[in-house]
Amino acid sequence: MSRAQFYVRDKDFKDDADFTVGIVAYEWIQQRRREIGFRHMIIDKVIWDEQHDITELVRQIKPIDPPDDLPF
Repeated sequence: MSRAQFYVRDKDFKDDADFTVGIVAYEWIQQRRREIGFRHMIIDKVIWDEQHDITELVRQIKPIDPPDDLPF
């Protein structure tokens, strides 16, 4: 179990608070995964402001791969 505090941009937070916090939480989880050597990690619960459960949203976030348009 881990706990952390994050800062998000006001403009993004006002547009879609859950998604903005979800992105920051996902990035933090990926950082933790790198620190522990990419071991299997289960995302059990992600809550912000002790009220908003965004666990499913964070589980669904996937990185966007750049287009593979190289000629070889």
